[in-house]
Amino acid sequence: MRKNAPLLALLAAALLGSPATAQTAPPAPLTLAQITQIAASASPTLTAARQSVLQAQARVGQAQAARRFQITFNSTASLSGASVYQPPPTYETFGTLQNTLTVPLPLGKRSRIAITQAQEQQGAVSAQLDSARLALAGQAATAYYDVLRKQALLAVAQQTLTEDQRALGDVQKRTQAGDAAQLDVLQAQVPVASAQAALDGALNDLAVSDEILNSLLGRSLDNPLLLADIPPNALALPYTLAQAEQFALSRSPDLRAAEATIRADQAAIAAARLYREPFYSLQAIDIRSKDVTSFRSEDTLQAAVTLPLSDGGLGKAQVAEAQAALAGASAQREVVRRTVLAGISAAYLTAQSRRRQIASARIARDIAQVTYDKTTLGYRNGLFPLLQVLTARAALTQARIAYTQAVYDAAAASTTLSTGFAGAVPTPLPASTPPVVAPPTGANGTSPAGGASTPGTSPAGNSTTGTGPGGASGGGRGAP
Repeated sequence: MRKNAPLLALLAAALLGSPATAQTAPPAPLTLAQITQIAASASPTLTAARQSVLQAQARVGQAQAARRFQITFNSTASLSGASVYQPPPTYETFGTLQNTLTVPLPLGKRSRIAITQAQEQQGAVSAQLDSARLALAGQAATAYYDVLRKQALLAVAQQTLTEDQRALGDVQKRTQAGDAAQLDVLQAQVPVASAQAALDGALNDLAVSDEILNSLLGRSLDNPLLLADIPPNALALPYTLAQAEQFALSRSPDLRAAEATIRADQAAIAAARLYREPFYSLQAIDIRSKDVTSFRSEDTLQAAVTLPLSDGGLGKAQVAEAQAALAGASAQREVVRRTVLAGISAAYLTAQSRRRQIASARIARDIAQVTYDKTTLGYRNGLFPLLQVLTARAALTQARIAYTQAVYDAAAASTTLSTGFAGAVPTPLPASTPPVVAPPTGANGTSPAGGASTPGTSPAGNSTTGTGPGGASGGGRGAP
């Protein structure tokens, strides 16, 4: 048995797994949809908006209750003293108990109009909740893409510093070998210091962006973030500006809220004009008395009609107030309509422009890379001075930054446009419409950098995910 103990231990470890070698799977990167969902669950603004919807629903219930039978009971006990008209006795003291049941009759139009008004007000509040939800989604997307942008720019800063340090080492070796002057070493030290400063700034910018997104998610400000990167999208928008404007008007929650407010104010005018509407009620009265000169008990069933004859001008003032509110709501609707059109037009044009900029920035980055490689080779062969190499490297760094900015600016602009559509997608154009933005071409009709790279790739090789300027956020990045 002791001889078989090691074998049994190995078998148990193979079947059950060794605790020492067991590894926990790394958390999956958060997507924009997940970020938006978490932000919505943690948002106090949405919580307040949802409570406003519940309040509006309760007001609808109150208005509907006015159309149902409501019964009130009143009991009055009294002690009276009276002189008798025909004695004896000449004076008596007696007690009286009166019980009354009152049932108002919901026969007028005013209570029905009040229900309509409350329902329209509920619709306006619900639309405002949708608007708050879209605004939060826009804030989450802005913070999300800002973190991705800062992570990508940090990768660019790290790569720039590494290349500048490598170039400084090469210059120092050439100087020691007598192939370069000491001035070249001084010149090569300048971009290293600048790259280090840029790296420090990129680290700070990323920390600030992380705090903003964590605050939006209701988490600790220093909570680590792992976000899923996005692919660059240079495709043309599949719908026209006119289609975008029409679709945005049909989907805008702000416009729906304004229209519901108008309908509620119209109902308020109709209700205010019924200020002379009569009120009807039924009453059952039971009177018990110890008055010896009168009835011992008396039961009465009566119908009552109440006619407001004069209210001192209150009704007319309420009508005037309701009419002014309707005029203001109509003007506000026009303000909202113009705001929606202006916003969706700006978002459409911005998204269209940002997508074109991706292709142009990619070509500029490729050209800068080729120029830097050839200039470096020429310097090593003694054909170019070091200053020309430094200039080419600075141009490459700027091109990398511009491409990174273009990718995430385009993503943010597309999300802003989608927010204007309330998350839906307009009807696309016919299939004959060219779907891709043509990139600029060189003098011979081809890309100046030997052909534009496909979306998500770069001359230095694919990134970790094969998409985006630098691979998955929080993980390894390919060379921009």
